[in-house]
Amino acid sequence: MSVGSKLRVLEVVEAGAGLEDAGALDEAQLIELAGPGRDPLAFAELVRRHQGKVRGLLLRLTANPVLADDLSQEAFLRAYRGLANFEGRARFSTWIYRIAYNVFLNHKTRSKRLDPMPEGMLERAPATDRRHSPGAHDLRRDLDRAIAALPERYRVVVTLFYLREFSYPEIAEMLDLPLGTVKTHLHRAKKLLRAEMHGWREVEAEAE
Repeated sequence: MSVGSKLRVLEVVEAGAGLEDAGALDEAQLIELAGPGRDPLAFAELVRRHQGKVRGLLLRLTANPVLADDLSQEAFLRAYRGLANFEGRARFSTWIYRIAYNVFLNHKTRSKRLDPMPEGMLERAPATDRRHSPGAHDLRRDLDRAIAALPERYRVVVTLFYLREFSYPEIAEMLDLPLGTVKTHLHRAKKLLRAEMHGWREVEAEAE
């Protein structure tokens, strides 16, 4: 993404920073008002509502906050340019997540620095020291680490299904995968996560 393109995205977002009326509009109304050559404040409100979750997905995929920010801006720029083609058959969130995932895949194609995590990452990762993870905060931290260690194709499905609460069909549409493949990825991801997090069940049993 060029510096000029980044600045245009930031200008749209900043232009809407003080917009009060847009917050009362639903997404269909905002989409109707937004788009190139129309009301940039409406699109700024769409960005405000979705940028945190889009960045969160990209952060899980890249493990790089700076890169996640950059790819997130590129995703919203593409959405802004292509909003006229949004037909409303899926939720706007489904559409923008698909754009964001495609931006991530395109970045991987351009750069070899973002290779997928090795298949054996979980087996090679050091075991979590359960003595230092007694509370809910540490449980979430350990779960985050376990998700981060998943192969990329499983990590994105887990993130979308459990953390963003998209349905199987929505995830299939976003990732351009058969529905059965999405279900298989999620099933295998759960098995890996259960194996990685089994120590938590032992701690809970000892506490009872």
